[in-house]
Amino acid sequence: MPHAAWVRELRAPFLLLPVIFVPVGLALAWSHGYFDPVSALLTLAGVVSLHASVNVLNDYFDYRNGIDLATTPTPFSGGSTMLPRKLMTPANVLTMGALLLGFGVAIGSYFVYRFSFDPLLTGILVFAALSVVSYSSVTSRLGIGELVVGLNFGPLLLLGTYYVQTRMVSLEPIIVGLPLGILTAGILYVNEFPDTDADKGKGRNHLVARWGKASAASRFNFMVAAVYIIPAVGVLARVVSPVALLSLVTLPKARTTSRLLRQNYNGVTELIPGMASMVMTTLFTGIALFVGYLLLGLI
Repeated sequence: MPHAAWVRELRAPFLLLPVIFVPVGLALAWSHGYFDPVSALLTLAGVVSLHASVNVLNDYFDYRNGIDLATTPTPFSGGSTMLPRKLMTPANVLTMGALLLGFGVAIGSYFVYRFSFDPLLTGILVFAALSVVSYSSVTSRLGIGELVVGLNFGPLLLLGTYYVQTRMVSLEPIIVGLPLGILTAGILYVNEFPDTDADKGKGRNHLVARWGKASAASRFNFMVAAVYIIPAVGVLARVVSPVALLSLVTLPKARTTSRLLRQNYNGVTELIPGMASMVMTTLFTGIALFVGYLLLGLI
């Protein structure tokens, strides 16, 4: 099978999220005087594997239940298109997803064993694994998919990364992780608009489907506001470093995303710039936080 087909099936560009977010947690731990390179590499490999597994398994289940056959694919929504175009078989995709899940869980299990079955680390791993296997069949249908994604890619990811390095629990990785989680949930949220009709027809009751496109586009502003209010409150409360305010550099980009969504929420190709803007807002926020905490550690 061509290498490019596997890359497309993995939806490799979206794997930049853990590639950037895990280093934010590592840099935060580094700024507090802790860094273990082997644990860092294993953490990154495990998180990337779990993220890749949910991409692949979601593609499999969306094909099986007919969602991806009823959508108009874009670079950001509608699945990888590998299965509808018969470029891969469902069995291959399912096997690939299961192997990626197994690899990610194996790395997480290593840390759980190494830390004597620490309850916090065990809980994070179990929640992440259950989130992967239940996303398409349970959480997305109950309308809590965005919440689960936000928790996994935000506070739980940063807290877990930080904890593996330091063996300490701190409010800072949780508060710093919240904006990243909300932004990641925002990517999912914006990408749901073109697929809403197909999703509703197959029982997927995500927030856009439940609220309606017009109302969901307006409520997106509250999501954006929370991204920038949370770190500011954390700094004022003196529970996070002022470095967390570097997330504010992406506020103009987030406002652009909100404007594009309000103008084009009923479109498909018209909404592509808005979807791209949301991804860039999220990635740049993570990069700004990583650089800030890395420099703080060097100082």
